[in-house]
Amino acid sequence: MTVLQALHPEREAAIDLPTAEPFGRRLWLVLFAVVVMAACLDSYGIRQWPMADDEVPSLVEMGLYEVPGNAFSVPAVQLERLPKALPVWYAFQSAALRLLTGNEFGFRLPSLICAILVSGLTFVAAARWRGLWFGLALAIVLNLSQPFVYLAQIDRFYSMPLLLLTLTLMVMWASRSGMSMMVATAVLATLTVLSHNVTVAVFVLGFIAACGAYLVGRAPWSLVVRTAIAASISVVLYFVLIRPLVTGWNSTGNPTPVLVSFAAHVGVPSLALAFLGLWLAATRRESGVSMVWWGLVLVGTLCFMPVTSMSWNPRYFLFFMPPVWMLAAYAMERVAQRFEYRSTAAVWYGCVAALLLPSLVSHYRDGSRHDYRRAAAVLVENARDDQPILSDDAETISYYLPANLRRHLLVRTKVTTPPASEFFLVARSNAWTALPQVPGRQLQLVSEIYARRFDQFSHILRVYRIAAASPAIDQRH
Repeated sequence: MTVLQALHPEREAAIDLPTAEPFGRRLWLVLFAVVVMAACLDSYGIRQWPMADDEVPSLVEMGLYEVPGNAFSVPAVQLERLPKALPVWYAFQSAALRLLTGNEFGFRLPSLICAILVSGLTFVAAARWRGLWFGLALAIVLNLSQPFVYLAQIDRFYSMPLLLLTLTLMVMWASRSGMSMMVATAVLATLTVLSHNVTVAVFVLGFIAACGAYLVGRAPWSLVVRTAIAASISVVLYFVLIRPLVTGWNSTGNPTPVLVSFAAHVGVPSLALAFLGLWLAATRRESGVSMVWWGLVLVGTLCFMPVTSMSWNPRYFLFFMPPVWMLAAYAMERVAQRFEYRSTAAVWYGCVAALLLPSLVSHYRDGSRHDYRRAAAVLVENARDDQPILSDDAETISYYLPANLRRHLLVRTKVTTPPASEFFLVARSNAWTALPQVPGRQLQLVSEIYARRFDQFSHILRVYRIAAASPAIDQRH
């Protein structure tokens, strides 16, 4: 049997209703293995990685760290608005951090716990729905997803909202009927949106997809009702609470076309499997609940991203990845069903895992972040107390600088006229970014900080010493 045979329904026998894995020793043993795997993958480097570029702002917004106004890259009003727009996450994280140590490990531990819970819950739900093979497939594509592992230990609003989104989706799909499921959907959707506002779009897309799937007989009416509840609550929260707070929001944005960026972060193997799963879901009619809803959500996502006016932070893609993971797992399972022996199917799963590993191993090389800790050490060694320092992500490097150097720290993008005296420049870039230039000034590269990766991403940090302006140049200014 070959992979191609899984793509031709005329060569297959009729597919029975997927067999749900019952609660029992086998399920609990595999769940234990999945949780251990998730804990190992997600926690690697949690004490080692320096602060990512949005972890320090989280501490500032919660009142746990102070950054001078000249060293903060966003307006001060944004520090007040964000906790009001995301009250659930800030309340949860603030309460958790009061009980933990004030270091990188303590700041990241709540996110790590939430990510491990996501891994365990999704496996159990998947195995109870379609059996162990589907549960294992989903565990592979989820836990080897580089964005998921990266954001699993970031002190920011990612893992905890994803956990709430996962719980909401599980309730939406639950076979149990009654008012209790509607109430649970309403409560969980509210908590999710108030943990991360971008999930408003996820719930609206889910409702549109449920309507489409129901019209073609591929989704139950209960799914339409529950997604309608979640979408309605999300839209009301957006117009009543969120929109007044985020109007005029200042964001650095993402210069890469959004679909290109989405594909790059999801990864080609996962995306290819997801499209295979989408095709199989569209062309195969199963006797149970189908995957068509997930396919329609993915199609809706790909149509929504390019037309919306919002500025896409690549980390927001995390909340649009569940359809990719589900469809990729579905494709893995369907191909595995065509093999004659379980050992061959296990090899197939291993091949998929091998395709996903390079991106994950690359993440383990540098933590998928710029190393401002090392850059700060370079400045401590070379800069004088009175020398200005211009830096990208100035609030992040300030976490590692002593007080005498923080006094002259400035956000690079806010400086319109470079200091006339000698100063230092800390510039982040990737492998194809043009080198910075200061007209009429000599740049000396003091240090280049990076780790070689095995994928298309790079996180290069360069520290320059900029010579003082000549008298002629200084007079012209």
